[in-house]
Amino acid sequence: MFILDEGGKKGATGMTNVGGRSKKLVALLAVGAGAGAVAYAISSRSKAGPCVTAGEPEERLLIKDEENLSGLGSIMGSLIGEFLKEPAKIKVLDTLNLVLSIEPIEEPDTAITMTFSNGYAIIEPGVVPNPDIKLICDFEVLMQLPQMGAGLDAVKYMASPDGKTIINKFMSGKLKIKGLMTHPFAMLKFAKFLAPSAS
Repeated sequence: MFILDEGGKKGATGMTNVGGRSKKLVALLAVGAGAGAVAYAISSRSKAGPCVTAGEPEERLLIKDEENLSGLGSIMGSLIGEFLKEPAKIKVLDTLNLVLSIEPIEEPDTAITMTFSNGYAIIEPGVVPNPDIKLICDFEVLMQLPQMGAGLDAVKYMASPDGKTIINKFMSGKLKIKGLMTHPFAMLKFAKFLAPSAS
């Protein structure tokens, strides 16, 4: 406790006048503690809660704007729907985070975008702005994608006549994969998702 005489000199306790400084320090500490409490409250509200697990396999596939979806979208929807009956494919889907657009060279207006996130697959017509990967190819390549496999199977496939056809199309520019260099692991997971299941 500070006891000051009228002149602000030392009082009976023998201490100097630091009352103004200590009041400022206490005020700063109070403001800092209040700001810390507010920051903590805001951060605890904005933290993501536990991930909601995806539902049954048929609930994991969502189709947006179905009336405008092309035949390609319907085919991919059917294919993914069949894959979701397999527990191994569901495990891959649970880890897949990718926005992939497919634009057929022959009919660009039939393009689709597939979004894989949080255990769900969403198919919608058209190409969304800035997909992670944009695949521009012909229907022949699209039909061969599920046969390719993943990992070593994909390497073996590329040595086959069909695989060499895909390589030639890639080299000639008839097959373009935009974004592959920035999302290689997501593309590998997608290939694993599309790969035929081991019998």
